[in-house]
Amino acid sequence: MKLIIVVLFIGGSIQNFQCNLLYCSVKHEKITMNYLTGLTKICLVLLLFSLHSCATPLAPTGGPTDKEGPSIIRTVPKNLQTGVSSQRVEIEFSEFVNRNSLSSNLQIEPDIGIDYQLSWKKKTLFIDFDSPLPDSTTLLITLGNKVSDTRNNAMGASEVIAFSTGDQIDTGGLIGKVLNAETGKGLEGKEVFLFSNTYDVQQKALYRTETDTGGTFRFNYVRETEYSIVHFEDRNRNKIWDSLLESAHAFDVRSLNVQNGVIDTLASIYVMEADTMRPEVLGVGLLSSSRLRIRFSEAIVNEFTGQITLEAGFDGTEFSATPLYIAPADPSIVFAQSSRMLLQDSSYVVRVRGFEDSFGNVMEPYTQVLLGSGAADTTIQRFIGVRPEGVLGMRDSVELRYAAPIRNPAIIDSLRIIEGVVERESWSKGVVTNNRLVLYPDTEWLDGVDYQFLAWNPRTQRRVLAPFSVSGPSNWGAIELVEMIGPNDSLSTGPVTYELRTQEGQILKQGKFRERFQLDSLSASTYSLRLYLDTNANQRWDDGSWVPYNKPESLIIRKSIIVQPGFSSTIRFSFN
Repeated sequence: MKLIIVVLFIGGSIQNFQCNLLYCSVKHEKITMNYLTGLTKICLVLLLFSLHSCATPLAPTGGPTDKEGPSIIRTVPKNLQTGVSSQRVEIEFSEFVNRNSLSSNLQIEPDIGIDYQLSWKKKTLFIDFDSPLPDSTTLLITLGNKVSDTRNNAMGASEVIAFSTGDQIDTGGLIGKVLNAETGKGLEGKEVFLFSNTYDVQQKALYRTETDTGGTFRFNYVRETEYSIVHFEDRNRNKIWDSLLESAHAFDVRSLNVQNGVIDTLASIYVMEADTMRPEVLGVGLLSSSRLRIRFSEAIVNEFTGQITLEAGFDGTEFSATPLYIAPADPSIVFAQSSRMLLQDSSYVVRVRGFEDSFGNVMEPYTQVLLGSGAADTTIQRFIGVRPEGVLGMRDSVELRYAAPIRNPAIIDSLRIIEGVVERESWSKGVVTNNRLVLYPDTEWLDGVDYQFLAWNPRTQRRVLAPFSVSGPSNWGAIELVEMIGPNDSLSTGPVTYELRTQEGQILKQGKFRERFQLDSLSASTYSLRLYLDTNANQRWDDGSWVPYNKPESLIIRKSIIVQPGFSSTIRFSFN
């Protein structure tokens, strides 16, 4: 006898019993009626169960992947509707919405002090206010761009629904920018708030907005009155400035008047985005009896600033380890070489200090107990890199870095230097310092001549090319700075501080001047410039304070200033 039961579930999973067909077949050679009756009962039970479960509506499966976020297809009241008296707002979406994403990205302004409840019916959101809405008030319901559907597809852009309980919509507005005070680039996601002009520390902001990808913020449909404006990161999202947790940034005006039908443009606010966190040592390890690896919490620059000392636990003698180089593939790792062998099973106290990150933050001193190692140093000598890269000043040195202290004379003997199109037969101006081969010009590198350094790489048994162009008078240009003084300005604004930077942010020149100044001997390249008024004479730019109000110091940032050989670029500016 052969018994086969075939159950087909089409259009859903077995667990949900979503089916279109249940089919039972019995193939037998000899079967009694009792077996057939039992089989029939089983099939009928499964059929009834499946038919009942098929009545439950579920989202369809299959087809192309949904990549579109939800959109608003209907609101009650309609956008920009006036004379609204209902305490309920309805918002219908194009698809099912992730309700958690909406509750955390919903904003109702201005703050009218009335609680509200959220409820859902399929794709429609209901907002029910607990009390009648105030008369003659324009309300804004903002759905942030992070509202998403059930597949986590976000809306992509914020949506604002504005309606009024009076006979007109408020039409005042503001526009401005939040910029990085170092680079002048726009900062995304920065919150800006409007408070009542009679501000107190427990007061909630009336309006909130945030900057887009270019650093621009906008307030729309704002009521006509006087406001205090400020930028801070609202960490607990309560629209109240917590001075102990949240740093506030002042605009160049403390208060401003908003008028119906007028969109005012504010002066940009500059914010210092510099990292103030100190790098930390995560651990020190031994690769051999003399080679150390130090891992930091962030990227480290300029290993020369760091100091590493060791103290032997058995006799208390102290000695040092020399930083060799920062790992090119992971700049949070520094390799170092101990001046003495670290004996196996002996303990040593390692002290690390002085290393800095790219913002100049100096690490906290670090101490660790380390056990010595009997492993021999098997580091493969290899070429690591060259400093500087690409461009040489007339008297700059060239530093060729290797993975280990240089003891192989082939590294020096195999070096080739091509000056223009001529290979130099020898180069006597070279010094070996630990793992570095440092080359100096005879007196000066030849102006306008290209150099090619062919450094020997013992690992590959090949030379590595390091090309340089010399930045001399033939390749120099200048930048002239001119402060524009208006007809009503009897005197200039005072000493102007300037900072000329490379595209990577490195300061090349800085100082002070009045009215007019020329920066000479600049290599043909692209630069950025910061100009500011150091009114409190503390040798840096200050962004002011909000409470008590102190106006930020005037700041101008010019990006992408191109200097061409033999030419002077003129930069005219005014702080007024």
